[in-house]
Amino acid sequence: MSKYLLLVLINAPIVLVGIIRAVTRYKTKPSRISKSKCITEVVFWLTIGVGLSFVEPIYNTLIQHNLTDSPPMSLFDVALLTLFVFALLLIVETNEELTALKRTVTRIHEKLAIVDEIEQIAKKRTK
Repeated sequence: MSKYLLLVLINAPIVLVGIIRAVTRYKTKPSRISKSKCITEVVFWLTIGVGLSFVEPIYNTLIQHNLTDSPPMSLFDVALLTLFVFALLLIVETNEELTALKRTVTRIHEKLAIVDEIEQIAKKRTK
């Protein structure tokens, strides 16, 4: 089996998970993201998937035009690229969770400010 095919087969599920998570977050209410953010994430993951699909033709083109003399991809390179794509998935997910936590903290802060203001008004009335 070609190492390039192996690269695509290993990373295809990661890319699909990224696409499915973006669409799921767009459709679900608690952690809903905007349509533009969903489209951006889907395009991001599709670009990664298409880019991984064209690694071998790009490498062959570089060899034919004497632009590189590097050896073909090794299994270590496949593992490194897979870890890189997985790290991208984790980064996107972590960023989304941090954004949701920031919104939650902001809402809590607003509610506390309202409660504090109500208490201040109540103290003024009792004096």
